[in-house]
Amino acid sequence: MELVSGLFLSKRIIYKNGAPVPLSVITKSFEELFNIKLGDCYKKHESVISRKPTKLTEFLDELRKFIIEERENRGYR
Repeated sequence: MELVSGLFLSKRIIYKNGAPVPLSVITKSFEELFNIKLGDCYKKHESVISRKPTKLTEFLDELRKFIIEERENRGYR
């Protein structure tokens, strides 16, 4: 849900007419794409943004760590 919330808040997911895509549509797209159920997207979104600062982006931080590790393993600086 961190990823969904971040994309929604960035307002970078937009319709062809330039309007931002609602949280519910982004959530539904993720559910269909990954064959998962996220449940009430508004409650989940609220739980993400109300987390303690040290836990705010725990999943995204882990993804970042994996990318950095792979970069180092391939010898990029």
